[in-house]
Amino acid sequence: MSHRRRASWRRAVAVAALPAVLTLAAACTDSDSGASPGKDDPLQTKAIAEVTALAQERAQAVATTVGSPLDDWQTNTSPCLGRRGEIADDGRWTLKGFAGLPVAPADQLTTLHRVRDMWRQQGYDITEDRSFDDGTGGAVSMRDQETAITISLTTSKSRDSIALILASGCYMPVAGEDPANA
Repeated sequence: MSHRRRASWRRAVAVAALPAVLTLAAACTDSDSGASPGKDDPLQTKAIAEVTALAQERAQAVATTVGSPLDDWQTNTSPCLGRRGEIADDGRWTLKGFAGLPVAPADQLTTLHRVRDMWRQQGYDITEDRSFDDGTGGAVSMRDQETAITISLTTSKSRDSIALILASGCYMPVAGEDPANA
């Protein structure tokens, strides 16, 4: 992919994915407890490599279902946010991942439905499932209660791909790592 096309793709994904990112951010801030069910339960301690591998595994499962490679898969870590947007000062962190999945425009809605059905079969909570007003695009999102990973898929504005946005739950860092400030 050329530099110009990649930059254009990133802008298109960013614009198309904004609602999904906001949904994922809300999901992360609503639960500061990672995979723990109670808000007062202690956070799990996880290494960056462990969470990155789990995120890659979940993203790859989507790509396999879609039948398309993860285009420009990227992850980053950041501090967890509290319910009112405050940044945690105890080192707790979260991982976010982004990729594009090239899918022909005519196949995008059926592809989203196929992924949604896979998620349902695997027991994930479907948190969003909608088609856009124009009838050619849509979005679907899930949350894995066991790992607190959320994934959102949305058709891109250019309709040449589907954006994948992933967010992990919050974790405490292992000794020697500082993913909240990476």
